[in-house]
Order: sequence, then structure tokens, then C-alpha cells
Amino acid sequence: MAEQGKKLVIGISIYLIAKQLLNVIFGASVLSMILPVVIAVVMYLNLWQYLHYAAAAIITLIALRHLPANLGGLPGTLLYLIEGLLDLGAAAVLILSQDVRAYFNKTE
Repeated sequence: MAEQGKKLVIGISIYLIAKQLLNVIFGASVLSMILPVVIAVVMYLNLWQYLHYAAAAIITLIALRHLPANLGGLPGTLLYLIEGLLDLGAAAVLILSQDVRAYFNKTE
């Protein structure tokens, strides 16, 4: 279980970094890469048992903060709306997956 959880965490980490890299290409500040990279590295290193909850909370808050603008700017913001929904899905996996929990609890 923990090994599958590690794979999920790595996949979510890659997603976070790749999507922010795309946002930088579309005009976001390069400094906006800091938070996703820090979250990804710290989750991979598994330094704190409850980190996946903290990461999920940060991802959810950011997605919900941008949701009104993404809905209000449709259809021009459809890509960003999809990104927000994917973020919420990633946060749900971090919270609900028993495999992720096993990885962060360091149990099999």
C-alpha cells in the first residue's frame, strides 16, 4: 500500500510542477513555481506524517480562490477551470486515498 501511495504522491507532484510550468509559459511569474516545487519535494521526502493533509488544504484553497474568476470568464478561462478541477481531484486523492495515508504513516 505504501509503495502505491508513493507512486500517487509522485504523480501528483509531477502534475503540480508541470501545470505550474505551463502557467509560467502562459505568463505567470517564475516565482509562482516556488510553492508547487516545495510541496512536491517535501511530500516526496515524506518528512511529516500529516503533510498530505496540509498539501491538500493549500491546493484546495488556491483552486477555490480562483474558481469565481474562472467561472466568470468562460469560455476564455475554460483551461484554468479544468486546471482547478484537476487540482481539487488531486487534493481529494491526497486526503482520501488509503495508499497515500499508508505512505505518509510509513506503514505497509
